Amino acid sequence: MRRGRPLGTKKQSANTREQERRFLVYCEGEVTEKIYLRGLVRDLRGKPISLKIGNSHGEPWLLVSSAIAHAARADEPFDEVWCVLDVEAPQQAPSLARALKLARESGVKCALSSPCFEVWLLLHFGRGRSYLASHQAAKELAKVLRGYDPKGKAFDFEDVRMLTAEARRAALDLHDRHEQPGRQIECWCVSNPCTSVGSLLDALEYKP
Repeated sequence: MRRGRPLGTKKQSANTREQERRFLVYCEGEVTEKIYLRGLVRDLRGKPISLKIGNSHGEPWLLVSSAIAHAARADEPFDEVWCVLDVEAPQQAPSLARALKLARESGVKCALSSPCFEVWLLLHFGRGRSYLASHQAAKELAKVLRGYDPKGKAFDFEDVRMLTAEARRAALDLHDRHEQPGRQIECWCVSNPCTSVGSLLDALEYKP
């Protein structure tokens, strides 16, 4: 997000054989989401895609603001800036609506999960298709994801990496159930369960 150039654009280099696409991703959680994103970073090595993970986490509005500030001070502009956000349940995150409005106005894309990122992981295992509170999603995930604990929230990315196609299909089915228009998901919706993390993977052209 550099002065004089809109977010998501950068100069093209005639000397570059294949222009590298640069992504900046900030995530609300400091454990589970970052493990997942770091797994993506490893798999994307050798491809013309750079994925930078933001070093801040926290509530939605602060997260979006931090991502915008990071992009603005970057030496080289990012092609896309994303925030991975939770809706939370039974009570919606207080600053979510304000954060989504700021993201729309600033050109930041959001991967939104309702109630939380754990529902995206549950879909890898064919679970998470009915209403869940945030704490319930974590408990359900502990039943199917080896090593995951609702308190520590750590896991091995290798246990989910080959199941991303299943999770994408399941997420699209949930959107169809909630009557979200089209199949290109930005997921500003807050329906439970719902997740658009698959849209981030699509943008990264991620195929394990």
